[in-house]
Amino acid sequence: MHSIHRVLGFALLLVLCSGSLVMGTTAHHNCAVKPGAVPPAETDPFDEAVQSFQLLRSFFNDTEGDDVYPVSTHGRVYDQAYQYLLAGFDSAMAEAILSAYTFTDTEGVLKIIPCEGIPYVTSLDRKQASITCESGRALIAASLHDCYQPGDGYKYTITSRLVNGHWKISDLALDPE
Repeated sequence: MHSIHRVLGFALLLVLCSGSLVMGTTAHHNCAVKPGAVPPAETDPFDEAVQSFQLLRSFFNDTEGDDVYPVSTHGRVYDQAYQYLLAGFDSAMAEAILSAYTFTDTEGVLKIIPCEGIPYVTSLDRKQASITCESGRALIAASLHDCYQPGDGYKYTITSRLVNGHWKISDLALDPE
């Protein structure tokens, strides 16, 4: 429920923000990872967060139809879209994303609501990133600047949980700095 409110709270950003990211501290399997360093070869929460955002970007960008409301090629119906998003997000977060950014039309087709949405983290942000991991939970805290307009600043917090050996995004929060 908390995730739904947070996703709905920043339903104004589907574009990739070009602001610089500064992330929190990382410990991966009890070893700290400093900004710019690469953690052990096992699953890396930052890399998996990047993959999750790539998955989300594909969901919203790989579309068909000339309608005002495009249809994702990764999910023409809710269940298909939900299963697709589960590759990078936990179940509550996948539901929150679909609830905030899609609707099902009268023919049962899942349509994307055109709007700005969730900011993405990319591999280019690794140099400035650090992550905190503890008890199967990873916390990435990012400062976004000049994202929506010159001079703005936001704290972006990405929480991931270790699910079946992979880091799945479970919560997103965007707060003004």
